[in-house]
Amino acid sequence: MRIGLISSGTSLDRIPPIYGGGIQKYLWSLARALNNLGHEIHIFTNQQPQQLTEEILDDIHIHRISQVLKAKPLATFVFGLNTAVKILKIQKEIGRFQILHAQSRVSGLIIRYFLHHITFVFTAHNWDVALTRPGELISPLSHAVLFLIEKLVYWQSNKIISLTSFFQRVLSTRYHVPKPKIQIIPNMINGPEDSENPLLMHPTIKKLISKPFLLFVGRLEKEKGCEFLLNSFEDIINQNKTLNLIIVGTGSLKSTLKKMAAALPFKNSIYILGTLHEIQLKFLLSAARLLLLPSQFEIMPTIILEAWTAKCPVIVNAYQGVETLIRDRKTGLVFQRNNELQLSTLIKELLINKNMRQEIIQNSLTQLQTKYTSSVVVQQIFALYSKLLKRCTQ
Repeated sequence: MRIGLISSGTSLDRIPPIYGGGIQKYLWSLARALNNLGHEIHIFTNQQPQQLTEEILDDIHIHRISQVLKAKPLATFVFGLNTAVKILKIQKEIGRFQILHAQSRVSGLIIRYFLHHITFVFTAHNWDVALTRPGELISPLSHAVLFLIEKLVYWQSNKIISLTSFFQRVLSTRYHVPKPKIQIIPNMINGPEDSENPLLMHPTIKKLISKPFLLFVGRLEKEKGCEFLLNSFEDIINQNKTLNLIIVGTGSLKSTLKKMAAALPFKNSIYILGTLHEIQLKFLLSAARLLLLPSQFEIMPTIILEAWTAKCPVIVNAYQGVETLIRDRKTGLVFQRNNELQLSTLIKELLINKNMRQEIIQNSLTQLQTKYTSSVVVQQIFALYSKLLKRCTQ
């Protein structure tokens, strides 16, 4: 089977992924697993500096599209156009694709429009902040445009993969997508057996992990709750003076967060690192006392699966759909939104109660290995492909 996997098309889009990116990690895991099953896999992604336009890695064909624009969503629109042209060219040279599997709304819709004769699958990874209720109030025009794009790409797809049952309900009730068109298949990650790497730890990371620390990893945007985290850290550090806070990520709030941190009396306990290579991130996760995710909403964050792989317990905000991964006091801890006192209390409890910590780690690993490793999830995705193709040929 010849399968085309289309990445996000954003300015930070990079395959293979080395600096984070949940969609890119999902795509690369999917590509390698499908290739191991004997299929011909083509990935379409943005070209970053010093990357080849065409490359074959691990028998996977990688086609990198030059970035003409940086501004989103125009950049993803142009990426979709150029990718459609590239797919048409490849089909003339070597033959037809049986499946196209997109990960991003704008580029996915463009590709579907020009290549409507090819079976098309779309994975609904996330919910744009503009589509939340606050986003609608702040920018009604952006909300209306994105809502229309979302609805069109869902309706034009042969099948939609929803990562969670919560988002399946959103697709059915808000976008009126017929339930038979949606299949719940979760996010994935390579299991613990695939996570070893022989490269040595960076000296800066080695220095940071010599002291106990709490960790945040994610985009530095309003909806991720980093401002709340900094405001909460005073209560946290008052209970444990030896703790540091390490924030990994980049985004529009990076300079704001640095200014906030510099103005705090415990500024020497806060480190904002920007993006990190995947290898260094694994070292941080393995050494962290716990991972803090105060996000206001998520669908199914890859970083939680990565934390589980590294045996790092997780504390999350009680956003809608959190129960998909985190069962309170079973596979993590949940605090109520904006409750600083409860957050600091849960952190203290998790640091002191070693039995609870070990139970959460073990439960998380069990859930990871039975539901979310790439070997398990890709079987479900390939079964979906096969069923769609069989239906199309009948």
